[in-house]
Amino acid sequence: MGSPPKTLQEIAEDIEKDVGNKVKYVSLRAPDPAFPDVPIVNLTTLEGRQLCVAVTSCGLCTVGHTHDSLDGLSHVAQDPDGPGQAEKTSNPEKTHVKLSQQVSISSAMCEEAMMVQYYETIYSLLDDVSPMYRAAFCSELTDKLMLLQQSQADD
Repeated sequence: MGSPPKTLQEIAEDIEKDVGNKVKYVSLRAPDPAFPDVPIVNLTTLEGRQLCVAVTSCGLCTVGHTHDSLDGLSHVAQDPDGPGQAEKTSNPEKTHVKLSQQVSISSAMCEEAMMVQYYETIYSLLDDVSPMYRAAFCSELTDKLMLLQQSQADD
């Protein structure tokens, strides 16, 4: 039996660990008081582009184009019970989300979120906004495959 799905906060913390070497800067910021259940990640791409990214039940989305810029936060899809309600409910499906299922959950609610682009993972968001991330990812993958090939040839 697998581990329980991660909370949005845990997903945000994982982002900080997972992409730190493929961006110039990444940091989890303090939650916005108006949206306490929406984790926010500041990051700077390898090209120097600053982004403020919200981690929501519909996926990840850019809410600002500088660190700590939350201009778009009011447009992201929220829990239907309203801000602050997701963690208080006794329904475990409301407090956890599987990234692999984010695209399909709450689809009507997500579509109403004023043309906000949602991404299932931080990798897909970075792949879309940072050509240098894509190149770094491909280079790392190539290096790992070469090491694997080399270790198999040595056996």
